[in-house]
Amino acid sequence: MGDLRLIADGLLLGWLLLAWGAQAVLPWRLARLDTELDTGLNTELNTERRRSGALALLPLLLTGALAAFFYVLHHPDAAIVQGLYPLGASRSGRALTVLFFALMASDLFLFLTWRRLEAAGWRIAAGLGLVFLLTATWAAELTRIGEGPESAVVPFLALVILRALAALGAAEALAPGPPLLAAAAGPGLVLYGFLLPAQLVHALGARGQWLTLTTAALLLLGARWFPAGLRRPALLGATLLAGLYLGQAARLSAELGTLHQ
Repeated sequence: MGDLRLIADGLLLGWLLLAWGAQAVLPWRLARLDTELDTGLNTELNTERRRSGALALLPLLLTGALAAFFYVLHHPDAAIVQGLYPLGASRSGRALTVLFFALMASDLFLFLTWRRLEAAGWRIAAGLGLVFLLTATWAAELTRIGEGPESAVVPFLALVILRALAALGAAEALAPGPPLLAAAAGPGLVLYGFLLPAQLVHALGARGQWLTLTTAALLLLGARWFPAGLRRPALLGATLLAGLYLGQAARLSAELGTLHQ
């Protein structure tokens, strides 16, 4: 039963990386279709890519919210301790709520205007998506800590940024063009593992989680140089493995917190 719960957590966290990272990556890539990515491709193909991207953003945002809800439902104590449940209980929760509805309105606007929207509009949407991603990642890191060992301010901020970078790299599985951010997300994921609190790093290592982390990092790092047909499966596989690692980190953090009570 514990293994099934861990797999479920990994799937939910992996989907969060993919769905919410796409809120920044997809609009940014779609803004560039007529310039950097238009290398011999006809206008009809670019139009189809914009249409598909605009249609996908809102469902991705909503399913990401659903995944976050189910994850918190499985781990209510961690969210309550960190003031993230209910969302109005903390400034982080209130900021996340406001940004979520702003991004939902932005995604709906893209859905309705994608055919005539200029590149600047896509870039503004990407900027809003990035702000939302960083805020959501902040909340995710707080939930990962729960009642477990905390990090100092600077390492915590680094963990937030590296987790957000992993989400951006994962989301390139859904974006047109070769993966670029994934090459940085791979080493960043390894660094994330080193920056966790020392007790948690040792606990994860004792359970062989370095293999999971390293495999995910290598897939992210190498995806850009894989044959085109293998890039998306590699990124999706890395996303799943990263989700499993993050789920195990949260689980062990909760166990460490229980031991020190």
